[in-house]
Amino acid sequence: MSLIIKAAKFAKKAHDGQFRKYSNVKFVMHPGRVAARVSMVDGVTEEIVAACWCHDTREDCDVSRDELVRELGLTSANLIEEVTNPSKQHPELSRAKRKEMDRDHIAQISHWGKVIKLADRIDNLRDIGCAPKDFLKLYCEESVDLLESLLGIDEELEKEYVLALHYASSIK
Repeated sequence: MSLIIKAAKFAKKAHDGQFRKYSNVKFVMHPGRVAARVSMVDGVTEEIVAACWCHDTREDCDVSRDELVRELGLTSANLIEEVTNPSKQHPELSRAKRKEMDRDHIAQISHWGKVIKLADRIDNLRDIGCAPKDFLKLYCEESVDLLESLLGIDEELEKEYVLALHYASSIK
């Protein structure tokens, strides 16, 4: 079985019973869209696409780093660990402080980690239309700030990000 198919099956099992907060579709569709988009970036590898499939498993599921290494290998597991927001370990902090912590972390991650973050946020922006308007406004503002940490990585993805941000910001 290819590593990508193995990762897709792993993500499906890990996210079983989870749904996207605002669109109410099965959560696993989100990492699938991220994996599909990243798979089109020049230079991508099977390990990177596998990491896309499982990029939220550390944050949103009861999946350990050791389990990821066992299932997907060290390269994919390291990339998943890299894109996992450190603020999840600090729920006591204000949202603003957590987002600042995540931006600082993202500014330091690898090229491919940033590619995954770009594709992840693009998909989130495209899928947030049913959110309460005050949260949508906040999320868009945070997305503008986050983009600063992701510039210079991939011109096409950055354009898609700006378009997705414009779309989300225009929802009334």
